[in-house]
This record gives sequence, structure tokens and C-alpha cells, in this order.
Amino acid sequence: MGVFEGDVTVVAGDAEYAARAVLRSWTGQPENAAADPVPVMSEDVAAVLSADWNGTLEVADDEVVEGIMGADAPRLRLPDGRVGDFTVAHRYIGTAHLMIEGGGQPPF
Repeated sequence: MGVFEGDVTVVAGDAEYAARAVLRSWTGQPENAAADPVPVMSEDVAAVLSADWNGTLEVADDEVVEGIMGADAPRLRLPDGRVGDFTVAHRYIGTAHLMIEGGGQPPF
């Protein structure tokens, strides 16, 4: 499991927004899961399916929230330049917090 907590940049269309992120990743099967959940699955397919990351973003205000939620393919850029695509899973109403889910390998 990987963890990242810190400042990031959200790229949403032509706009860039500063955010504070708390992220977690799971890049393997849980210990109690079957070793090969799908028989005859290639290692490449298993690696892609097991990639998972999610977390929360705290942004400046509702205007930033709307900008991120309105973007077709928002991306998260870490301070070292690594990038990951994500979707907004949940908006905490009345706050500037978003729960996000990442696709593919985690950028941290």
C-alpha cells in the first residue's frame, strides 16, 4: 500500500488548481484473496486490474470544485511531475472536499 499526503495540482481542461491531497493505493491483491481470482489470466491483465488508488482533495472554494467536476478528464500532478487520471466519486456538500478514484497505476 502506498500513501501520499501533500500539495498537488489538479489539471482540469485548460485550468490548473492548487489542492491538498490525501491518497492511498493498493497495487496487489489483499492477503485473504485467492492468488488467481480469474483462472488463466495473464500477468499483464492481473497487474492492470489490481491497480487501484483513491483519496480526498481539499480545494480553495466551490468555484474550484465546479471547475474540477466539470472537466472531462481531470488529472492530478504531484510536485515531482508524476501524473494520474482520476474521477470524482463524491462531493462533500457544503465543503471544498472531493473524494476521488484514480485509474491505472498510482502516481505516487
